[in-house]
Amino acid sequence: MKQTHAMSYIKGLIAKICEVLCGLLTRQHKAVFGCYKNKFADNSKYLFLHWQLNGFMRAIWISADNQVLEQLNAKGYEAYHRWSLPGIYHSLTAKFYFYSSYVGDINRYTHGGAIKTNLWHGSPLKKIEFDIDQGPLYEVYHSQQPMQKWLKSVKYYQEYIKPDVMLCPSEQVQSLFTSAFKLTKSETLLCSNPRSDFYACYPHRQTDLSKLFNGSYQKVILYAPTWRDSGLTATQTNVSPYDAGFNWQALSAQLQRNNQLLLIRFHPNEAHLAKGLQSIANIIDISERDDVYDVLKQIDLLITDSSSLFIDVLPNNTPFRFYCFDNEQTATQGVSSQRSHYDYAQSLPLISDSDNRWRLTNFKQLQVCLDSDFTALSWQEKQDYERLKRWFWDKQEKPSFNTLEQWITETTSAKTTMVNRTYNTVR
Repeated sequence: MKQTHAMSYIKGLIAKICEVLCGLLTRQHKAVFGCYKNKFADNSKYLFLHWQLNGFMRAIWISADNQVLEQLNAKGYEAYHRWSLPGIYHSLTAKFYFYSSYVGDINRYTHGGAIKTNLWHGSPLKKIEFDIDQGPLYEVYHSQQPMQKWLKSVKYYQEYIKPDVMLCPSEQVQSLFTSAFKLTKSETLLCSNPRSDFYACYPHRQTDLSKLFNGSYQKVILYAPTWRDSGLTATQTNVSPYDAGFNWQALSAQLQRNNQLLLIRFHPNEAHLAKGLQSIANIIDISERDDVYDVLKQIDLLITDSSSLFIDVLPNNTPFRFYCFDNEQTATQGVSSQRSHYDYAQSLPLISDSDNRWRLTNFKQLQVCLDSDFTALSWQEKQDYERLKRWFWDKQEKPSFNTLEQWITETTSAKTTMVNRTYNTVR
């Protein structure tokens, strides 16, 4: 066994021991927050900001990025380094954990006994977690023997931590999350997401695109592909797969002719691949920004491949296109090295492989799309768009902030009542 694998097992065993010991601690009515890659982004960010504004609960941000912490502290927010004494103390004593991926967004060694809410960072097209059936992540979640399962729960400790609750914007998404995270329906809340609700509650906090980029454009287009599951980090490769799908200079010339602006938002694991595009006219790299939700309602077109960001623009009625320039290459390789898609993706309009109206497979098709009036939808496209929206977003869904606050109040009250009953019985 390689040393790196041995270290993963050692860290996992330590985390399991810490989980048991931390479960013995008394936790206080406060919440700690964290996000993947130590960023200040996604659902956890917007719930944190909301509670800073309405004072529902003491909210504390945990990160290992000193720049993020300095920025939050400068705004008067409470934020601590993960391994500082205050950071460890609050992670050990907070009753509530809110994170966007895994408990390690906060601290993998201190969560025992806390009530954990996984706010997750997307509604999937690609299979996630325990639903993954192929690709490099398959071996993380699947075992043939009980002993193998236990060993993997040690080696991949965070991936096997079950949250106490997750948010689901529709019953369909609920069915995906209960399967992927091995939850029951009672461990989910049917409501919208904080990242979708925040700017509806606080519209004045949106970023004005014209001021941000110091210019005016006829149309603003966002290109936000998903991570290709290469398993490579920024330090391991500088070869961009996107060079195969784009003629960047030709695209720039077309954008200038059409007075269009293209914003590029690569996945955090591939953000470094956009650095070479920074000097190209009418193309702006925003991969290093926290997220895109402060400008999402101002986008005229979203281009992605299988990123769930297209689900987030559905309530805004923003058109989108799937640009899948590497599908042909994947098909010639036999078994895909990427995760497969959920079956539902083959039956819904506009996103299924058989529905090619909004699916682009080569650069020429992309150019035709950008030259067209992509904001003008046909009657059938409008009907299909509404059907798609209803699948991911329940019309009767409750706002996330109100739902979470009600759930926390009821959970806290129930636990207090239980403690009082136990105390009276002992007496």
